[in-house]
Amino acid sequence: MNLIVLSATGVFVLLGIAFIALFRQLASGKGSLETTGDLENIFVPSRYKPMERLLEPADQRFLASHPGYNRGMARRFRTNRVEIFRGYARCLGRDFTRVSNALKVLMIHAPADRSALVGMLVRQRLMFSINMISLEMRLTMHSFGLSAPTVDVRSLVEALDAMCAQVRALSAVAQPSLA
Repeated sequence: MNLIVLSATGVFVLLGIAFIALFRQLASGKGSLETTGDLENIFVPSRYKPMERLLEPADQRFLASHPGYNRGMARRFRTNRVEIFRGYARCLGRDFTRVSNALKVLMIHAPADRSALVGMLVRQRLMFSINMISLEMRLTMHSFGLSAPTVDVRSLVEALDAMCAQVRALSAVAQPSLA
């Protein structure tokens, strides 16, 4: 009986500590919407150009054509490429969050009503999330060697670039009211 009470107390203490940490983080304002000073260069699409050919099977075929090639090499090669691709995908997700946060702040500070952009932002977030989940499923299948992913990264990058165009257009109007 004492063991149950002691473990329940320990769980409540840990939950209390987690709650306090979360409350301090929220109260500190670090999670608040911020804009960067350089809204023109908030997103650079050329950064993601290597993603387009990172998972191409041509490199795998080239590796297989060399003597001494074995399944272990193929597995390591595939694992490394998937990890690099996932790193780019994480950066793309962070860029999306940064651009959408900048767009939110600019919509809030815009002198005119920009409620139509809210619907566009919600649709973009939904489509981006669906595409990222689909991408992760294809990468998982590829990491197990089940299929070569057909990843069209250009659609994700172009959607993000379109949002950046909205940020640039809105910042041209809202920038004086932010100062």
